[in-house]
Amino acid sequence: MNRAFLTVATAALVGCAAAPVDNRALDDARATYQLATTDAQVQLRAPVELSLAQRSLADAERAWRERAPAEEVSHRAYIAQQRARIALKTADYRDAEARVATSSEARNRVLLEGREREVQIAKEQARQAEQARLEAEKRAQDLAQSSEIQKSDLGAEVRRLQSEVSELKTRQTERGWVLTLTNDLLFDTGKATLKPGGQRAVEKLAQFMRQHPDRDIAIEGFTDSTGADDENRSLSERRADAVKRALVARGVERSRIDARGYGQAFPVASNDTPAGRQLNRRVEIIINPS
Repeated sequence: MNRAFLTVATAALVGCAAAPVDNRALDDARATYQLATTDAQVQLRAPVELSLAQRSLADAERAWRERAPAEEVSHRAYIAQQRARIALKTADYRDAEARVATSSEARNRVLLEGREREVQIAKEQARQAEQARLEAEKRAQDLAQSSEIQKSDLGAEVRRLQSEVSELKTRQTERGWVLTLTNDLLFDTGKATLKPGGQRAVEKLAQFMRQHPDRDIAIEGFTDSTGADDENRSLSERRADAVKRALVARGVERSRIDARGYGQAFPVASNDTPAGRQLNRRVEIIINPS
């Protein structure tokens, strides 16, 4: 009976001696490796580091199974755990690096697209500016041509008017076309009432102005040097105003006419001779050139 018990007890002791003793460091290494191997980012971004951790853990497991000293098993387990941690950290770092790279790429793409839009906008603005310049040049050319045509047409109309009023004298100046009628045709001596001959000349002038509604005129009255200055100025003003009122009565807008009298100022001939004084007694109609 005692011999049988001794045999069983001896077998139990032998079985216990064959089983390796648990190692806390190895358990920690296993847990860390398990965490790393189940992380998809580690599988993707740190496969080499994970493989090194796997080999180190296998070395620790082998040492544990072969009943190596506990210090050696713990050391190998520590190395395995550290390599598993390195795999985890490496995966995190490379994932962050990839996100930064993607973000930089997106930012660069946005900047590039922005620059391309700026270039397109600048090109469109330049095209519009060039088009506006060409249109402005075309308008200026058209206006210049129109102005030349109008001047040509105006000159023809003035010459036609002169042919209809033989007493009318015309000349072109910087102020515009100047039409001159002598006071002897328009008024009696010392008077400011239009004579019949003057009425006919004013009628022709009114027709001309109705045909050119865009033209304004200035009427300027002059006398010779006979008489007092104030009287001559007053007479020339009344005569210029008489021509203005006659034109207005014939349908010409009052706002288009500026009437003034200058008396004996601005003579065109000498007042020492009868012929010269006759030339100085006049009414001038200046047609605005624009």
